[in-house]
Amino acid sequence: MPADTTWHLRAAPDRRPLVLLASLAALVLLALLALRLGYRPVDWADLVGALTAFDPTDPEQIVIREIRLPRLVGALLAGAALGIAGALIQGMTRNPLADPGLLGINAGAAAGVIGATFLLGMAAPGQYVWMAFGGGALGAAAVFALGGGTQASPARLLLAGAALTAFFLAMIRGLVLMSRQSLETYRFWVLGGFDDVTLGTLAALWPFFVAGALVALAAATLIDALALGEDTARGLGVNVGGAKLLCGLAIVLLSSSTVALAGPIAFVGLIVPHMARAVMRQDMLWLAPCAGIFGAGLMVLADLAGRSALFGGTMQAGVMSALIGGPILIWLVRRTGGRRL
Repeated sequence: MPADTTWHLRAAPDRRPLVLLASLAALVLLALLALRLGYRPVDWADLVGALTAFDPTDPEQIVIREIRLPRLVGALLAGAALGIAGALIQGMTRNPLADPGLLGINAGAAAGVIGATFLLGMAAPGQYVWMAFGGGALGAAAVFALGGGTQASPARLLLAGAALTAFFLAMIRGLVLMSRQSLETYRFWVLGGFDDVTLGTLAALWPFFVAGALVALAAATLIDALALGEDTARGLGVNVGGAKLLCGLAIVLLSSSTVALAGPIAFVGLIVPHMARAVMRQDMLWLAPCAGIFGAGLMVLADLAGRSALFGGTMQAGVMSALIGGPILIWLVRRTGGRRL
């Protein structure tokens, strides 16, 4: 009797959970280093004591709990939000160079900050943080409406975003030339960073980050269908207008919260999705969380580098994220030949 020559094909093991776990473990280690290192490093004993048995009389522990911990949490939230928002907008618009700032969020938030400073005399971050959030949300809503609402095409959304951004920036330049206080506030805020992040600011904004992440999770199930084209998505039974609205809401919540917390950090939402695609397939349910972890890591690394003695502890995280991310993007383009971009 002839031997059975049937071949049984085995499915390739899915390594995505392992990649996420390894990335998360690396992020935890980086977070601990960010608490310990900086312009003035602290001992591991002081770090453990600050996290488990805080002594309000110990200067080292005060630095960790009152300064470094809020900065760390802010960097984690902002980086994760920008990474997820970038993955969503690139998937929705089918444009690998799309960035959350293209939807008018950064420009709208900047207009809110300058308006609060020029018209209302607000100068403290705790005062204009809500104006930044409201301006970012209104800017994105205006872009969505000008682009055609639920019927908007990716090209119309990007054109509307570019037009509204140009309008806001022209208005901002006029206002900062008329007010020295507005100019000083704008110069500091526009660089993006976590110098003024406090526990109070985090307590006020974290619900918006959580809401944005939950909406993004719901939208991720629909992005893959939109990436195939609207006609194909409709053929698969997807409500295209509803999917765009849900995705847009997630992007607005995540990006506006970040702008309100740390200013317009522009580069992370562009580079991080490409970093995630280098190790993940295009499935958005896996790609978005990976982009969130990578974004958080990049933001923590940028803030840590800016606080180092090399830059005198004064370099803003928004500047450092571009200095770190630029070479990474160039390396990815050369490594993939642009096939994943």
